[in-house]
Amino acid sequence: MAATDTAARVHRIETGLRGEARVWSESPPPATIEERLAFYAVPGLSVAVFADGEVQWARGYGMRRAGTYDAVTPDTIFQAASISKHVTALAALRLVQEGKLALDEDVNTYLSSWQIPANGAWQPRITLRQLLGHTAGLVYNWYPGYRRDAPLPTLPQTLDGAPPANTPPVHAVALPGTINRYSGSHYSVVQQLLVDAAGQPFPALMHDLVLDPLGMANSDFDPSFPDGRAAAPAHGHFIGGEPISDGWRVLPEMAAAGLWTTPTDLAKVAIEIGHAFHGRPTAFLTRATVDELLTPQIFDGYGLGTVLMEEREGSRRFGHGGQNVGYECITTAYLELGTGAVVMMNGEEGGNGLFEELLGTITREYGWPMERPQRATVAIEAGSFEDLAGDYELRDGVTVTVTVREEASSLMLLFAGQPPVELLPRSETAFFARPLNIEVTFERDEDGAVNAIVLRQEWQETRARRQN
Repeated sequence: MAATDTAARVHRIETGLRGEARVWSESPPPATIEERLAFYAVPGLSVAVFADGEVQWARGYGMRRAGTYDAVTPDTIFQAASISKHVTALAALRLVQEGKLALDEDVNTYLSSWQIPANGAWQPRITLRQLLGHTAGLVYNWYPGYRRDAPLPTLPQTLDGAPPANTPPVHAVALPGTINRYSGSHYSVVQQLLVDAAGQPFPALMHDLVLDPLGMANSDFDPSFPDGRAAAPAHGHFIGGEPISDGWRVLPEMAAAGLWTTPTDLAKVAIEIGHAFHGRPTAFLTRATVDELLTPQIFDGYGLGTVLMEEREGSRRFGHGGQNVGYECITTAYLELGTGAVVMMNGEEGGNGLFEELLGTITREYGWPMERPQRATVAIEAGSFEDLAGDYELRDGVTVTVTVREEASSLMLLFAGQPPVELLPRSETAFFARPLNIEVTFERDEDGAVNAIVLRQEWQETRARRQN
């Protein structure tokens, strides 16, 4: 793409963010990235967009620290928070590729500095696959980090919950392999496993296995990495924009949340995965390894260190999000399209609003599949949806009624005590409401008869069976 075309696209993105409308069918006025940073009280962010095996553009916005004029640049490093898990998973899978670890063996056979403890007389058998996919049933841990002048625990102390660790001991609380229980504790065990298996300190090992092969020159798992750089890191900020007094929290739980990096470097991870999937030359990943990475585990939304999504059939998306004290970030990539984006910011906006606005603007600009369907009406031939009318039971004794409004080629949704809500067609079986965040999809049985509706309101879906 020509530089002028890229510049025009970037400008449209920079000035085209849209906040949350009152309802899905409305479009709020556009705003600039700087205006939305101010709205969310986030000092700065950095973004990279990639396609065709390379980063197309990268920009920084806002400031490294609130109240200063020290601007964020594409080379400013941020804490990657839980995206660290995504990168750590590649290292673990590389050791599996090389035959040094096995995905389905008991990890206690590899662990030498620490062992997964027994619960009384019961000793759980936990595998690397379960650890990477958060299905080992371990205790829930989210790592808040430590002040930069505080004593830091060793990894075995963290795993044992021993002082000065500030999190509980790691042990099984659910039957391994039966439940998805997202927890940083899984990746602390992975960190110890990799160190014991390779006989190297974790930061050096990650450089050898992932960071250096991918050319991630602005990345490191070493907690001291930001102290030794000429370019200052992004300063962390609490919700509301207050700076962390000493800059940031230190994360000795490196595999789970300790990576320092940039969006450009994280884009190289997604590009490597995409190259392996499409059979192109890679730094180290094989197609078989990527297939393991992208295989759903207990539920469809998580593979091995990787969040999995599907916008529509044949349009899969993968990546990871993260939140540490003072930082939030997300990486997302379209597997078949080979494109995506990474966003990192040095604040906590208390939700996904800014991410959704920026990624939504990028998605519209590049024509990527939309997570939310476009709500445009289509013309439906009169009388073609007569069989959709009927009563549908949401739960015992609670029904909604659908009637046909012939003169407007639409449906009406009726619920006791409320005025009727008009449903407009997006297709012959999918309808939406303009005044509310409602979508209704009609289901048919094998004989073609309508037997149920799926009522979606916000992010909640309810299936209601037809009663007549």
